[in-house]
Amino acid sequence: MEFARAQVLGGIFSINRICQLCGISKNTYYDHRHPDERFTDKFKHLKTKVKKIIKDNGAYGVKRIQKALSDEFKIEIGRDALGRLLRLWSLGLNRKLRTSKKSVIKEILESLADRVNLLIRTKIIEPFQAMSSDITEIIYNHGKDKAYLAVHKDVFGQQVYGWALGMTMEAKLVIASFKQAILTIKKLLGKLPKKLLSHSDQGSQYTSYEYVETVLKTGLTLSYSTPGTPTENPGQESFFGRLKDECKEEFLEMETFEKLEKLIGQKISYYNDKRLHTSLGLQSPKKFTLNFIKNFPK
Repeated sequence: MEFARAQVLGGIFSINRICQLCGISKNTYYDHRHPDERFTDKFKHLKTKVKKIIKDNGAYGVKRIQKALSDEFKIEIGRDALGRLLRLWSLGLNRKLRTSKKSVIKEILESLADRVNLLIRTKIIEPFQAMSSDITEIIYNHGKDKAYLAVHKDVFGQQVYGWALGMTMEAKLVIASFKQAILTIKKLLGKLPKKLLSHSDQGSQYTSYEYVETVLKTGLTLSYSTPGTPTENPGQESFFGRLKDECKEEFLEMETFEKLEKLIGQKISYYNDKRLHTSLGLQSPKKFTLNFIKNFPK
């Protein structure tokens, strides 16, 4: 009864006065509040700031509000926690959430499930059998800006055949990387191999009509990872992880997109031409590939 009375009085008196009237300690009062009330109390210092962000940026969703809190106020909060606060504070988002429509290609891939993953069904024992592609985010300009790097890399020989850097993560980015990869392979071999897989995840860039058409027109075969299984493309994960771990500080120092692009070009050239790989018998990807080409069937 006393706790119910305390809840009613909560809107009228201070916490100290409530505890005096009800004859309970502050700890007892706090322990018996509703979990939602305790939760909002914990983050009440954020409410004014969140309101301001929503007012100034009507199109922002939870993810962007989270980023704005970090950038503008140096406040870090989990996405789920922020979403819960918005609901409890009745701070509805002004934007209309749209569910992106799946392309016919995406629907077909989902219906085929893991049968579209030709890479895991193929025994890769030499270069030019399969190349994989992926996109990663690069943070630069002292953490103020970000760019996106797409790469097409040989699964076995590890050589990066093509790459492209863009300010947005669109289909044209992976198409540019793919086209550069095709030019590189043709330059190395004088032609395209008869059977070459182009493997990626099922991201919207790789399942777009533009990308699929570009790949199929070259005569290559498409292969896709099963959704939610990044380990099916470990070579790419390893490449991006090593690149960002080793070059993070240098990327942050690049103040313009152009400087970042030049630096990434240098890092990929080093990776291809000089970096020794234990999986390649302590050879660089380029040297290993050129040695293989000497015996490549004409």
